[in-house]
Amino acid sequence: MHPSVALSTDDTEAWGLPLAGPGLLLDVPREGRWRQPPSLHVEAAPGYRLRLSSGGQPLLWARIDGWWDRCGFLQGNASAPWGLPALSAADVREVTHTPGTDLWWEAWAWRLGRALAQSERSVLHAGRWCLRPLQLTRAVAASRYPISTMEWSFGQPPLSPHSPEGVLRFDRFRVECWGSFGDPSEIRTGAVMPLRAPSPEEDGRVKSWRKRARDGTLPPVLLLYVDLLMKWLVIDGHDRLHAALLEGVTPPLLGLWPVHEVVLPAIPEKYEGVMRAAEHHLRAGATPALVDRVNRMLRVNYAQCRRTTVTRGWPLKEGVDAWRAEVLAWRRWNPFPADSEDWEWFSGR
Repeated sequence: MHPSVALSTDDTEAWGLPLAGPGLLLDVPREGRWRQPPSLHVEAAPGYRLRLSSGGQPLLWARIDGWWDRCGFLQGNASAPWGLPALSAADVREVTHTPGTDLWWEAWAWRLGRALAQSERSVLHAGRWCLRPLQLTRAVAASRYPISTMEWSFGQPPLSPHSPEGVLRFDRFRVECWGSFGDPSEIRTGAVMPLRAPSPEEDGRVKSWRKRARDGTLPPVLLLYVDLLMKWLVIDGHDRLHAALLEGVTPPLLGLWPVHEVVLPAIPEKYEGVMRAAEHHLRAGATPALVDRVNRMLRVNYAQCRRTTVTRGWPLKEGVDAWRAEVLAWRRWNPFPADSEDWEWFSGR
């Protein structure tokens, strides 16, 4: 019997991104099958070369330029074995709470959290994870990509998701400009990215989900945050997201990310400044809402640890040579158009 994943309410004071409702923390044991790489995981080779794999099959290859001026993406096998059980009409009917309320979000978080914990082809590995409802933001409000790893820094909170319509612009291969001279619509962090091409509009599941989108009962789409790429990957609910876009409604999103905790040093000067700020705000009139905000500020600033996210990567066997051989072979087996300069950089040494 496998050790169980413990689910509890997310008590994080501040994630630094707009949230839509309450979420969960998933504490994954460090024994049994959880010590192995999960079915869906990231592998890394030198030179910022990444491969997202499921069951040994590549879903996505990525390469970041050494100066962080650009990033290339090559989509792999859409039929790889990762995936949660398909939601049935009965599953959706079991969630009877008003859509968008805290109770509705809580019900779906627990349902999808249990599915993640029980999956034999899991995305989870040992450690702590967060599963939290998210709000979409506008692309123009998102941050630009860092100019280097020094600006990026290790262990940052996840970024706000935006541009879900990107799932309908599925390109087998593309290179994004991350430099300040590029198109602003293409160099914003936090974009939503698909792992497969969209189903046809006439597909039965898309039509079924469109009805749910129209009546407001569409289940959440599950996104995984990958911090080095600074993107949200759709890992469950491509058809649900497609249906929401076709109906012109905002899709409900559940974000999943590994939690990295940093112990914060005690700084007396900081605490003194925080207390002065609290006193200043309360002198203006201690309404219940203001007291709540001040208390939250105090809890955040007196916290002994800060929660961020770091995507774990496993070494890619045989390194760069294996990565290059795979992407070159993939193009031979699956021809697709590509700018010669972009492809030469992406597949080169």
